[in-house]
Amino acid sequence: MESFDAIVVGAGPAGNQTALSLAESGHHVAVLDWRRAVGDKLCTGIIGIDCVRRFPLDNSVVHHRAAAATVVSPAGNRYRIARGEPQATVIDRAAYVAGIARRAMDAGAEYRLGDRVTGVEVRPGGVEVSTGGASGRGVGRFRGQMLVIASGFRSPLMDMAGLPRGRRRDLMIGSQVEVEADGLVDAEVYLGRSIAPGSFGWLVPTGESTALAGLMSQERLNGHMDDFLRCLSREGRVRRVAGRVRSWGIPLRPPPRTFADRVLVVGDAAGQVKPTTGGGIYYARLSGELAADTAGGAFAAADYSARRLAGYERAWKVLLGRELRVGYFARLLYSTLADSQIERLLSRVVGDGMCDELVGARDFSFDWHSETILRAARNREFRSLVLSLGPLAAPSLARLAGVLLGRGQAPGYARRAGSSPRSP
Repeated sequence: MESFDAIVVGAGPAGNQTALSLAESGHHVAVLDWRRAVGDKLCTGIIGIDCVRRFPLDNSVVHHRAAAATVVSPAGNRYRIARGEPQATVIDRAAYVAGIARRAMDAGAEYRLGDRVTGVEVRPGGVEVSTGGASGRGVGRFRGQMLVIASGFRSPLMDMAGLPRGRRRDLMIGSQVEVEADGLVDAEVYLGRSIAPGSFGWLVPTGESTALAGLMSQERLNGHMDDFLRCLSREGRVRRVAGRVRSWGIPLRPPPRTFADRVLVVGDAAGQVKPTTGGGIYYARLSGELAADTAGGAFAAADYSARRLAGYERAWKVLLGRELRVGYFARLLYSTLADSQIERLLSRVVGDGMCDELVGARDFSFDWHSETILRAARNREFRSLVLSLGPLAAPSLARLAGVLLGRGQAPGYARRAGSSPRSP
């Protein structure tokens, strides 16, 4: 049985960042993942400038830098939203995540790829993890003082470690495929219930003639992706579908708890994903750093109790709690709208210039949405407009107003008064 200080299950952004931070601090770390190729998971791969500043990029993984996006309404009206400088970067997600893993390996982390974790035992003296023999190497066994679960939303490892998983209904399904698309300059966002009920579709350039087309929704999709691709082809936005459609789960809310004796949960498994867009790379890396900091303190004190590790959850909720809570309420608000109401909202907010005020604000950020959402909720004209859309929109707007007044707490969320979400 191989022995380590920490065992990280999942080689995505959160798991790799945790391993990197721990290894750079001198800890012996193992990273386990059933995939043989690190970073081979579906993701559009869009990160904001705050993420780039915090975690500098290798230009070799950059597909496209975006200063504008085009929103396409249910009726086909196009609204271009722009700022003077790039706000987001489209990256090669697999290469980006593999780069974090390489740095972790260089720092001493050991990667064991190709076998799925089949068992977790948390004991007073340590954690034991078993892997299956899908690769033909037989059963593997690993022992560590701590376990970090970074294996995705509703991971079965949560059950194995004695932690409650997130609720099934707190999930969106994303679908995406590579396409050939000529002349695509901006990322395009497509709204409407026929595209993606309660959510949106996208067409994101990755090269001169390539792009990613996808959609996500909390509702069951019955042919929506095929219809979306046919629509893009009919309108000349897509020349050819170049791959197969793949799908993945996107958490909307955190599980009830992200720590236990000798266990921490990070990234998608901890619900640390923007409910507005489904993006999770930046938050995953931030939570990985926080998990490593907490684990480092546990190693120094030789105390791996849940009471000691609870500091991790407090820390990530101070950093991300308001963002997740506000984003969730904004998504609830949007999901109540019919196509005609979305059309009216876009016409007033974007077409009449209200959006320029929101996007042009100094604190506008692709990575931190809450300030922009709450600024809209504070706007009297916007509130009146939303309330005029019907009674279904009122509860979610009231919840956003509650956040403005320091109320509106929801299960799984917390924040500390006066905390700044931009100070990792």
